[in-house]
Amino acid sequence: MSLLQRFRLGDHIELLALRKDAYGSPYSQMTDIQDIFPGALRFKVHGINILFLENEQGQRFEPKRIAYYPDAIIDVVVANSLNLPATPDFSDIGTTSLSTLSLHSRPSANTQVDLQLQATYRNASPFGELLCQPMTALSTIGTSISQLQHQLGQATDQQSDHHRQLQQQLLFMIQQQNAILQELAASKEREEQMLKEQAESKLREEQMLAKQQETVDRLIVTQRRMEAILVQSYELHEYPIPRLFVILPDSYERWDPRGFLAERFRLYFLCECGDHCRTDPGTTTSSDQVTITAASHISPIPVRDSIHLAKHEGYELSRPTEFFDRFGPYVLGMLRILKHCLAVATVVAPAVALADSSVKDVMDGVRSISESTMKSVDMSIDFLEQRLNRNGNAVGDGATKVDAGIQEEDMFNGLVALEGADLRRLNSFLRNKDADKILGNLYRITTDTGHVKWVCLDHYRQVYRETAMSSFLQCVESNGGTFGAQLGKVTISLKSATAAKDFFNRLAQHAPAVTALKVTLDWSFGSADLAMIVDKTSHSNVRDFTFCTRPQSLLTGLGLFMRPGKGRFHSLLGLFSNTKIKGLTFTNMDLIGLQTSSLPTSHSPSFLQSLHFEFRFINSTDDSRVAGIIRHCPHLVDLRLGAPRITGYEVPKIDQAIGSLSKLTVLHRYRLHAESSSPPEIMNDTSPYGTVALRELVDYVLPYPAGPNGLLESAIRRSSDTLEVLMLQTKAGTALNLLYALVPFSVETNHLRFLLPKLTHLELPEDLTLDSVQLMESILPHLPLIHLAMGRRTCRLLTHVNLNVLKSLYLFAPEENVIDSFSRAILKSSSCQIESLYLWSVPMTTDFSDVLSVLPLKRLLIYDSGGSSMTKILQLLNLSQLQVLTIYDRGYDWGAEEALAGRNAEFPDGFLVQLPYANKDAMLDIHKGDARDLKGSPTMLARHRVRFMCIISFWNEYYAITLPTFAR
Repeated sequence: MSLLQRFRLGDHIELLALRKDAYGSPYSQMTDIQDIFPGALRFKVHGINILFLENEQGQRFEPKRIAYYPDAIIDVVVANSLNLPATPDFSDIGTTSLSTLSLHSRPSANTQVDLQLQATYRNASPFGELLCQPMTALSTIGTSISQLQHQLGQATDQQSDHHRQLQQQLLFMIQQQNAILQELAASKEREEQMLKEQAESKLREEQMLAKQQETVDRLIVTQRRMEAILVQSYELHEYPIPRLFVILPDSYERWDPRGFLAERFRLYFLCECGDHCRTDPGTTTSSDQVTITAASHISPIPVRDSIHLAKHEGYELSRPTEFFDRFGPYVLGMLRILKHCLAVATVVAPAVALADSSVKDVMDGVRSISESTMKSVDMSIDFLEQRLNRNGNAVGDGATKVDAGIQEEDMFNGLVALEGADLRRLNSFLRNKDADKILGNLYRITTDTGHVKWVCLDHYRQVYRETAMSSFLQCVESNGGTFGAQLGKVTISLKSATAAKDFFNRLAQHAPAVTALKVTLDWSFGSADLAMIVDKTSHSNVRDFTFCTRPQSLLTGLGLFMRPGKGRFHSLLGLFSNTKIKGLTFTNMDLIGLQTSSLPTSHSPSFLQSLHFEFRFINSTDDSRVAGIIRHCPHLVDLRLGAPRITGYEVPKIDQAIGSLSKLTVLHRYRLHAESSSPPEIMNDTSPYGTVALRELVDYVLPYPAGPNGLLESAIRRSSDTLEVLMLQTKAGTALNLLYALVPFSVETNHLRFLLPKLTHLELPEDLTLDSVQLMESILPHLPLIHLAMGRRTCRLLTHVNLNVLKSLYLFAPEENVIDSFSRAILKSSSCQIESLYLWSVPMTTDFSDVLSVLPLKRLLIYDSGGSSMTKILQLLNLSQLQVLTIYDRGYDWGAEEALAGRNAEFPDGFLVQLPYANKDAMLDIHKGDARDLKGSPTMLARHRVRFMCIISFWNEYYAITLPTFAR
């Protein structure tokens, strides 16, 4: 039964059911009482006014509430029943009508005043209405109080009744005044509460606007990321080295522009810092310079977010005439931009004659450095303008001339960007290059918009805070991995599922600087492990992902044929949905068709731009699966399939799928078809070389028929103006006629220099027709080739090669007279640039031995020296710059190693000898890893100087070095 409360008005008593609050406490609500007693305002218990209940903030409930009084009757006070008591009740003053007061006194001198007061209050509205104008009421009451006080002062003892009336009136007015003051205070409190609520409302509105702006910002960021994903040029592939540079005279004090050929120039790379390098505005100083810490032992130095010279001593420039002819207009534009940057701000730039590069000296000499740099820049600009004007090049106030008010980003729009071929040629003009370092000591970063930038160490640290990377780098080191900060690349081999989970968790959370990852799973992993890798990679900043596994055994392959199904590799297909990844490489992905299922037709197209599948053999099931993946990646710019030493079958579906790639510019096909097979059938949509002009074309074992209308010849024809890499190997007994590929072009002597103008890498097939050989004899002198590979029948072209640019040379079984002629040409040349030499069955003639003794090679392969004494070769070999010596020759024995070990004092830092793995039947103990001491001796190399590798690993290394984009 519910609780009841008794209420009384006069003699009338009513029972009212009680309500309960959230805590179960009973109470009576004002509206319920007023339904029974209209006009109820106040309540009393035993003559005492009771208070209304308040909430936790000290405010009355609305509607008003009163507490439960179980053993009492609550008296109801209504507005029209209030009477002024002998001793006025302060709580009821607000509803008192002054008209109820009558002054009954005998006539006196003060009667007129009394009547005036009665008249004043008789016509007054109730007190509640009086409160509507509180200040007027207070003034009136104050005047009346003063009059009453004056009357009381004049009253006598004989006027006691009248005296008492005046006292009552005075007391009432004072109470009335106090009530108004209380109401004013309450009104002020309500006003403050209202202002508080308005402030809270404004705050909520601002928060709502902030959330709306945050939503808009997220949409903008999302849009920018999508635009970054859709960047047409694959910049990680296109810009493997820094591409902003200038040239300055080695010493501007002795500069004589009339004899520039006798002057020495240095090439300096530029740090491409800008808005993407800026951090929290709170860290910006008054000079708009961001303060960062260059190293733990160096005090913070200011680094300005503006294009500046990299902190490097520069590179001595060889062949300046040829360099200016090729890069002059570009360098002039870059010099003008650098001059603008030097003019608008003090930049941290090395002077051309700076000897001490310590940070303190650099900072103390910034002003003099900038002045000397500006003088050098002005001299270089004047010289280039004069030279280019003499050569007929326009260098007026065109796109490359900059204005002081133009921003750096706008300046770049006027310059024609260098392409990959230009950057590769740049290497050939630099003499004192850093060993195993990126040019200019710069670091590669990727901006939020997907662009690649090369910045100095200070700006690199500004973008990627090193403290966040520390735990990740510890994990990499503990697993035997490496981190190349300049490229942002991690290479690691993981031995267990636990190690993989820990590594990828840290990668996703603490490694924003890692943009390239090469990971090898060196354990028997499962599909759940791959699912974890795919998920964590999606939360990382990785743009270029190389995934390697252990080679599968023959038994594993047979098991897959016996039990085909979804397979453990299926989870890897989730990488194609990762919108951040631009490049994917899969190594040892044999039988991928049996270990994955088809991508669903509803799967969104991938934004992938580079795809490399490396497998040792391929079958019809793999053909279908890979073709489906290719069709799922319509934005592919770079596609590489197979490996240099694989066993191919027929891949008609892949050859058809390649034709759907409208943006393809790089295509590598490694033995996708078997050499012994008959030519595959050509369908209407067969396009093994795509349908657009290519920049790189590599095809080993040309499967389709050659001729004027051959598919390969058509691809070369449409790509003649854009080809930078052309590497071909034909089937045995098949001769290629390059005339068919160059039919639209005249072969007159004055037109030959325009054939294949951008070609930097050329590998000619073993067999060329006589017409092709004659054509190449005329073309080769005009080609600035960086790498050249020739077979037995094409080595006769060696004497026509431009040695001033050539960096890498591969020779297969040349004849002795050919190798002698080539050797004499090298010995006569004063500017031979060859650094890497790969000799396969090359006779070690006397002249060629002289070449090996004088040529400062960095890499050398000797495979089957044709019975020549390895001991003699190693005794005369030039070791001054040699980094890697690879020997696949039966003549390498302990005697030959003793000849090499005896020259230990001549070894450069990091010198390494690579030998084949031990073979039970043919190899000696010298090919075993534990056959050497740790420290070595005069007759034996130290163990760390020797590395063993299989022939497949050698080929992978060869292509990785020859083509910088082959293996990422």
